[in-house]
Amino acid sequence: MEVEKELGDTYQELNQYKGINERLDSLLAEANTTIDQQKERIEKMLKNEKNSASLNKKLRAELEEIKKLRDEYLDKIDKLLVENDQLKKDKQELTTTVENLSKNLETTVNTASVLKSEYMNVKSYKKRGGSKYSETAMAKRTNKMEVCFSVLENKIAKAGEKEVYLRIVEPGGKTMGATSQGSSTFKMANSGEEVQFTATTKINYDNSKQDVCLKWEEQERVFAPGTYVVEVYVDGNLSAASSHILK
Repeated sequence: MEVEKELGDTYQELNQYKGINERLDSLLAEANTTIDQQKERIEKMLKNEKNSASLNKKLRAELEEIKKLRDEYLDKIDKLLVENDQLKKDKQELTTTVENLSKNLETTVNTASVLKSEYMNVKSYKKRGGSKYSETAMAKRTNKMEVCFSVLENKIAKAGEKEVYLRIVEPGGKTMGATSQGSSTFKMANSGEEVQFTATTKINYDNSKQDVCLKWEEQERVFAPGTYVVEVYVDGNLSAASSHILK
């Protein structure tokens, strides 16, 4: 029966986030209690309701209630995941992959004229309709990723137009981006290697600190859960690196 399947699917979908933290587990316990109560109500309805037309009407109403319940709890879970990820970003070191990138970065920025970037902030968003977005930590809800950072002051560097490249590398190792949507490759300054980028922009650098934001949006894309490595290059030199986790 569709209504019973929907209950089972809702239980399974919500409880995949169990064990992440105490607040989330408490919310899931509340959700499971509500699901159990609804299950009991449906079982009683199936047992006592003799009129098939009336029963079908009530079951359709219950089905809509289950879907509404699922979406409400998914929104609450998503909010807690976003908060949890922010706490981790404040307290944890970067992943091993990013640590290795940072070591390369330290070597690179020893060249005084290379522009270094800091204060990188990576966020993922769900499109809610029109031009409205809300932050999300769930892979399957993500439509857009935005990366903001500051290119730092460097009085030695040559002022003028600078090409800034963003690379977002998926958990499977593939760089996000498609040539058909304007993404292509750039040449790394230290090795000459051609590397694919996700997004790019130009800045008019005047040797002072400059804030930059780049985004990548793909409405039909299904984002995989896992760790995304984020790299920023300025004129082909690695300028900053970070990571972003989608549940």
